[in-house]
Amino acid sequence: MPTMMYKGQQGFTLKELIITLIILAILAATAAPKLVDFETEANKATLETMGANIMSAATLVYAKAALSGVHKEARTTLDLDGDGIDDVEIAYGYPSASRGNGISEIMGSGFEEQWTWSTTYGDTRFWLTTASLGGRSGQYVNQTAVRNSGCYILYDPATAAGEKPTISYVVDDC
Repeated sequence: MPTMMYKGQQGFTLKELIITLIILAILAATAAPKLVDFETEANKATLETMGANIMSAATLVYAKAALSGVHKEARTTLDLDGDGIDDVEIAYGYPSASRGNGISEIMGSGFEEQWTWSTTYGDTRFWLTTASLGGRSGQYVNQTAVRNSGCYILYDPATAAGEKPTISYVVDDC
């Protein structure tokens, strides 16, 4: 069957194509910053969620410490699961900032692969960021990878009986 061409049927003119490309370029330039902002907001939300999870877990540890009668001790260890082996170091009932056996010990599975963390000298502050932002995963002796991310959590343990630990966020470069 022969194809029929209507008289006057044409494609787009060069002028129409250029105008269409210009409109698309303007739309792309307008939408791109909004997409980048979504990534920033997602990183902030990830940190805020982890911060809330840390505080929830710390509260549960405190409850166990109070039941065990060690919630007023400056520094001790606590058996969380009743197996006779101390699981976490605590400070005034809450997880300490120890890099090896403090707050990092109460995190869930996948923590070591998905997060980067460190502490200050003397385990007075715990630094935490995602492995993707820190460029590595697991615990490290210095905080360079965490701080260089510009997007991290600071966990400050309780420093006296009756005080709670605090979580603060650095989100300058999320």
